[in-house]
Amino acid sequence: MKHAFLMILCVGLVFTACSTTEQTVDSQKEKAQREDSYEELTKDAEKYEGYFDLYQKDSNLYLSVSEDQLDELFLMNFELARGIGSAGLYGGSMLSIFEGLVVSLEKHEGKVMLVQHPHRYTAGGDETLERALNLAYGSSVLETAKVEAFNADSSEMLINVYDWFVGDLSGISQRLKYAVGENGQPGRVTFDKSRSHLEKVQAFPDNVNIQAKLTFNNAEDNAPRTVADGRYIPLSLFYTMVELPEEPMKPRMADDRTGYFMTVHKDFSKESDSFFKRYVNRWRLECEEELSEGELCTPKNPITYYIDRTVPEKYREAMMNGITAWSDAFEDAGFKNAVQAKMLPDSVMAEDIRYPTLRWSTSDQPGYGAIGPSVVDPRTGEILDADILFEASMLLGDKDEYRHMVEPRSAIDEVFNVSDKELALMSKGVKTKSFYSEMNAQFDLIHSFLLANGQIEAGDPVPKEFVDQALKWVTMHEVGHTLGLRHNFRSSIDTPLDKLYDEEWGEEKGVFSSAMEYPSINLHPEDKSKDAYYYNPGVGSYDRWVISYGYTPDDEKAEEIARQAAQPGHAYGTDEDARGAGAVDPHVNVFDLGSDPLAWGKERADLLRGLIPQIGEIKLEDNAPYYEATDLFQSYLYQYARVLTPAVKYIGGQHQYRDHVSDPDGRMPFEPVEYEEQKEALDMIVNYAFAADAMTLPQDIFQKMGADRWSHWGNSTTYGGRVDYPLHGTMLGIQSSLLEQLLDPVRLSRIRDTEVKFGIENTVTIPELMSALTESIWSEVLASPGQNIETNRRDLQRNHLNRMVKLITEAPDDMPADARSIARQQLKMLQNQLEARLSPPTYDFNDYTQAHLEESVSRIEAALQASFDIEN
Repeated sequence: MKHAFLMILCVGLVFTACSTTEQTVDSQKEKAQREDSYEELTKDAEKYEGYFDLYQKDSNLYLSVSEDQLDELFLMNFELARGIGSAGLYGGSMLSIFEGLVVSLEKHEGKVMLVQHPHRYTAGGDETLERALNLAYGSSVLETAKVEAFNADSSEMLINVYDWFVGDLSGISQRLKYAVGENGQPGRVTFDKSRSHLEKVQAFPDNVNIQAKLTFNNAEDNAPRTVADGRYIPLSLFYTMVELPEEPMKPRMADDRTGYFMTVHKDFSKESDSFFKRYVNRWRLECEEELSEGELCTPKNPITYYIDRTVPEKYREAMMNGITAWSDAFEDAGFKNAVQAKMLPDSVMAEDIRYPTLRWSTSDQPGYGAIGPSVVDPRTGEILDADILFEASMLLGDKDEYRHMVEPRSAIDEVFNVSDKELALMSKGVKTKSFYSEMNAQFDLIHSFLLANGQIEAGDPVPKEFVDQALKWVTMHEVGHTLGLRHNFRSSIDTPLDKLYDEEWGEEKGVFSSAMEYPSINLHPEDKSKDAYYYNPGVGSYDRWVISYGYTPDDEKAEEIARQAAQPGHAYGTDEDARGAGAVDPHVNVFDLGSDPLAWGKERADLLRGLIPQIGEIKLEDNAPYYEATDLFQSYLYQYARVLTPAVKYIGGQHQYRDHVSDPDGRMPFEPVEYEEQKEALDMIVNYAFAADAMTLPQDIFQKMGADRWSHWGNSTTYGGRVDYPLHGTMLGIQSSLLEQLLDPVRLSRIRDTEVKFGIENTVTIPELMSALTESIWSEVLASPGQNIETNRRDLQRNHLNRMVKLITEAPDDMPADARSIARQQLKMLQNQLEARLSPPTYDFNDYTQAHLEESVSRIEAALQASFDIEN
């Protein structure tokens, strides 16, 4: 038995030894096969050595991943290398603004996965809370690829990532669906791999660049006209995989008194009600060497922007000057020559994350004018890249080719009727079409103004001096966004009205105190010999202050700087302060100038009213098409509506400030707009919009107006279906928009609140507002014996009556009950007045007026009865 056991044991040992030998042999064979496979896959392939090594061979792109690179976080970003010039898909634009994807490569079950990690939630280094975060928030697997081979020592593996990049990794198909859809509904598009391919691969020590031309099949009949064949929509996607900074930048905590874009975390280790931790977005600036106190330092790595070769040569100098102008602001933060400008080397791709660029775009359907997005390290807010775009259409006024076909009332609507989605985009610095439209309107104004004053001749372009100033300011504005700065629409208030045309003041402090403003063009309405800057010649006082806060190396000093918000020259108000029904402060506006928006607005409105009778002389020189007069009138009306918009905010308005308790010269968070200013604003709206002679067009000009007759793609031959100019509808559009905003439930509710907040004697009340509107709009028949009413006035009266009737019969839930009561009172008063005019002895009204008054009385009677029935 013992011998048998020993025999079995020996056999077992021999078997085990044989088995181990066979496994070793198998392992060696497998290893040799994998080595052969690695060599085979990379043989004759084009190799790119860098942050990741890549091998391109036929329709394969192999990514070499080392064991050390697994699970390491890096940044991935997407950009449109070539768009379609419309539908929001513009070449050079980033698909994600600020936040790229935080990703890693993970190996599981013989596959390597591209994994995106949530980065907005942190635990402040608390291990227990880290477990809680892992329980709550998971990572998303974006792509997978099987391991194809290992190298000789198994330290590196090959995966084929061709389908990652020649595919829909970016999710661009979701945006394409809306480009081919109709009425706001998505259409049907699918990725077509057979018509797609890699265009370029680059590898550098810190980043990898991959560009692919993608084709999407369109299953809809609709397609942007810019696509050669609407069935197959081409886009080129640029992908960047970049190493995150090995040592994260020390973040600067954000402060709500200063206007910075932010990187925001929810830190659950932070003891606060919200857990939010907010960092400003900024570049990393460090001194080359230790300096004595007060001495300016030279940055180790200056912030350098590169002008792309797409920018026309004649614009490059102005753009370079716009870039380097920011160095003045950085001196207040302790740095010299901090911002520099160079031409982009021919060998460099503009999308390369190592090169912040300024590029030129030719969009068929302009959508932004200019835009300045950036990419940040989501851990700290450190800006890593910026790609600024300028649309050629923004400067077409320079060539006198732009046709202004924008509905004038949109100048008002886009301020107040803005969606939450639009505001969210604006808060990221995204431009809307209004910016492009406004810049063209300003080109129209300067060109016609100089023609009218004899400073240029018919056929001359806009002077180069103006173009250079405009482009320098726009460049400063967009560069400012990529330095981390948000819009500042209050900065114009820092310049006294009498200093607007003071060249020395403009040189020292700016026409407006921040390049981040949306200004109007600065034109002296009377003294054409007066020297003045059209736009800021450099950065303003606010810019210097806010840059010193964000970029000074000293955190304690930064806290002191933030407390200077109430000091002269530091005025700040941004997108959400300027737009929407909730915009409460009449000092925070787009496209105005000076410390007194009302006085400046009247001045500009008078200038426009004075130019309208001269339209024929300005535009209709020998052999000119008549529609050019129409286009200029449209442009004037658009700007006219624009200057009336701030006056609306004065009614029940409040000045809103961000000062903290005990700040030097600090202000209350809300301070009342003086009653006299509210009354002045209401009078301005009445006199410039609702008075009988508010908006007039000479008959001889009107007879010459109409749409152009160019019948081809991309051109409209009608105004809303009409070849002749719809004067009544256009003017009523402006008046209707103003009425809508004045009688908006939010505004009327605010008036009641300000009566309590600041005293009824300090507020234009709802009765005062409604009485002023009624008296101005119905002025022809409120005094005996009355008079005939012109066509445009009848239209305005019907519109006013419609709104008042709706207010008492179909008022929204948020309409104050007091507003309905006053509206009923106003209608009853109006009814009495109209009946008096229609009672003997009557004025000899014409048929139009008689019918209009009789109908108005009947409508009021019906409305009053209907409202009574509703309440009872």
